[in-house]
Amino acid sequence: MYSCSTMWMFVLLMMVLTRTRSEDDSRVLTTQSTAEGSAPARMSRPNRRRKRNSTNTGATEQPADTEQQSVDPPKRRGPNLNLSVNRTLKDLPEGSKIPLRMDEHTISFIGTSATDFATECGIIMRNICPMNYHTWESVPEDAKTLMYEKLEGKFELLRTNTIFMEYVNARLHAQWKRTRGKWSEHWKKNGGKTNPQLARSKRKSDCPIQEWNHLCDYWELEKTKKYSDKMEANRAKQVNISRGGSRSIANHTYQMINPETQMPPSPLELYHKLHFNATKQGWLNENSRIEYVSIF
Repeated sequence: MYSCSTMWMFVLLMMVLTRTRSEDDSRVLTTQSTAEGSAPARMSRPNRRRKRNSTNTGATEQPADTEQQSVDPPKRRGPNLNLSVNRTLKDLPEGSKIPLRMDEHTISFIGTSATDFATECGIIMRNICPMNYHTWESVPEDAKTLMYEKLEGKFELLRTNTIFMEYVNARLHAQWKRTRGKWSEHWKKNGGKTNPQLARSKRKSDCPIQEWNHLCDYWELEKTKKYSDKMEANRAKQVNISRGGSRSIANHTYQMINPETQMPPSPLELYHKLHFNATKQGWLNENSRIEYVSIF
């Protein structure tokens, strides 16, 4: 017959063994549930943002969305798609094209279609014309013919009219110079004259890499640098600047015709529009104001 102390020791030993076995079983079950893809295993934890110490104790904490917006890069305007031309074509009868009206005195396009035509020239120049030619005259004729055909798909081109096509060629030439000028300014802004290798590595996104390398070779020539410096000095001498933009003076005149009397604006009214900005600084410079006074 066992003593009381022996019985108590036996009971305590059984309790310890039972507790240990239950804890082992519970751990095994927990591991299995996690391995099988339980909710705690699939749930993603939110990213915690470290709070920065602020000297302004009264400032309220900004939400996470506001902080994310401050980090994101600013949105930039994309390339012009000339959507107004597509809307105009939809309103015209099927198979029709947008007519172009030429002013007989200035030999230039006027009206809303003139602005759309200039924009379309820029799009075609950006997508089709090769820029590895350093003069407009050296651009191959087949490339120019392809550009004419692209324009003819949306606008009425009088291919047999020599004067008409000369102006079309002049508009394409102007857009060619404008595109090359933008790329050249990008090259200069990134240290093209002081660090050509760095500027070469910072290629403009809308310029193909082969054409970019070819243009960089051309801009790095000593002869090209001298010519560029000379042109910059000439442009700096121009004191009477205009805010007319890419729209021709003839088109500005056409847009300012009085709808009731059909009278065109006077030279004084036209000059005031092109050199005065009431919403900003007023006269573009002092010379513009002096010239305006001298017109009287």
